[in-house]
Amino acid sequence: MKLSSILSLTLVTVAASAQADRVDDLIRREMKAQNIPGVSLLITKGDNVIKRSAYGFADLGLKVKMQPDMSFESGSIGKTFTATIVMQLWEQGKLSLDDPVSKYIEKTPASWKDITIRRMLSHTSGLPDYALVQELRLNGEWTTEQWMTRMTALPLDFETGKQFAYSNSNYLLLGLICEKIAGHPIDQLVMERIFKPLGMTHSRPSNDDIVEGRVHGYFPGEHGLIEGIKIINGYGDGGELNTPKDLVTFERAFREAKLLKLETVALMQTSCLQPNGRRTSYGFGWFDRKVYGHRYISHGGNTGGCGSSMTRIPDKDLTIVVMTNQANVGGDGLAQKISVALDPDLGPKPVVESPDPNPEFSKKLQKAIVGLSKGELTQPLYSAEMSANLATGRGKMMLPQYAPFGAMKSFSFCSIEQDAPDKIYRYRVKTADKSYIVGFWIDRDEKIYSASIRPE
Repeated sequence: MKLSSILSLTLVTVAASAQADRVDDLIRREMKAQNIPGVSLLITKGDNVIKRSAYGFADLGLKVKMQPDMSFESGSIGKTFTATIVMQLWEQGKLSLDDPVSKYIEKTPASWKDITIRRMLSHTSGLPDYALVQELRLNGEWTTEQWMTRMTALPLDFETGKQFAYSNSNYLLLGLICEKIAGHPIDQLVMERIFKPLGMTHSRPSNDDIVEGRVHGYFPGEHGLIEGIKIINGYGDGGELNTPKDLVTFERAFREAKLLKLETVALMQTSCLQPNGRRTSYGFGWFDRKVYGHRYISHGGNTGGCGSSMTRIPDKDLTIVVMTNQANVGGDGLAQKISVALDPDLGPKPVVESPDPNPEFSKKLQKAIVGLSKGELTQPLYSAEMSANLATGRGKMMLPQYAPFGAMKSFSFCSIEQDAPDKIYRYRVKTADKSYIVGFWIDRDEKIYSASIRPE
């Protein structure tokens, strides 16, 4: 071998090793910061495995070390499986995306008259999330009949089709519709139509069966981690056991049209358009986001004991599957951090403070974020959509992230950029111990449509 070839190979090996070290370092930091017992990670580039690692423990009590092929509860990643079954039935002409839910589900209220399969797939139905309804919740003991009685008595969170709000209720109903059309429960349909044909031999419904290599899940308690909380499974909103290898197999097969036509795949992985001209960042069973200029196609999943993600970055030809045994881990967020550790080009560009072109408006935005820190659901500067979103169960769940801004040290203008039909105003906000980049999406009426926070 020529010396030049040896040197090139050495440089590539060193670069790959450096990337691996950065990912390992990140995982260990996140495990410590988020109190994660164990992590299993599989990364492919060009559909070739470039990293397959396991960290920490699969069972803390027995001190069982995590192994790469262990099985995790994958939670809402199951929505991607359910959406795949729905679209298979659509391709077969057995349903229309514009069929109303009332065509398949009996005794639906008048308020559900405009809810269609399309609206449920895209989370634009307005259905409240049953996971946040006190009498139900994900870990409640209820029958489908009891679920219907309670959910049909609730008002919609917003007018059907007008907004996006992620809701487990949509996919529970879609699972019931698949069962009615195909004649089998959704978990059986997923096994027969997805797992078995693709050779996903370690994937199966998550139930009480003893499964070799099943990871023990944990939930954050008042004084540390506690046993994972049992969640009712068997519905279309998620309830499978998967390994990272099986999810990588599924993602590739889905992308390569082995389950659906290419045009159907493109439809499902394209963010839906709202009447106001904004994209929802969700297609049918897949999130479709732009993060620092790069497209991420993904779905995360959380259960009472696990938090995971299945993520694809098309322009980098990267697939990342990360699975953890801690219920409160945001899988998609962790996958995004992993991607940046692997390829710094995927990270944020430096944010520079600039002269403020409209200090009076900035003062109003500063007052608004202080109001968010106090949990205010309405303010003069909020748009109607923002107030409506904050009033939902999931909206209220997001309010604690603004708590640090009740005692900010500084609020400095950085930039304005276009994000049609909105403008994004970005600020550096400093508190006693941290610095954040805060973005405000401002609509044509100079109202806040939404806000984002990123620790620096």
